[in-house]
Amino acid sequence: MRLLADENVIPAHVSALSAAGHDVKRVRDLLDTGASDTAVLDAAHESDRVVLTYDRTDFADVTDHAGVCIAEETMSPRAVRRSIERVERAYPALDDVVEFLSDWA
Repeated sequence: MRLLADENVIPAHVSALSAAGHDVKRVRDLLDTGASDTAVLDAAHESDRVVLTYDRTDFADVTDHAGVCIAEETMSPRAVRRSIERVERAYPALDDVVEFLSDWA
């Protein structure tokens, strides 16, 4: 899966996904620090990436995006990786889909 990890995503989660073969970019690779949530969604959409975040408040009800996966910071890196892989198998495309990874752990 092609992912854009929000600024708040811990390195262990990014590393676990990258090690499993997922194409993960961090927000800081594409945008300035402190970029708005709208800018993050736009960058993800333009680069055909699903946003990976912990931010339920700002991302749970968004529309017009390439997909959002909301994890919990307390999830193990393995649980995040397995949940992403389950979501990826379940959906042919994640356009406008918001998934809570804890539901897939």
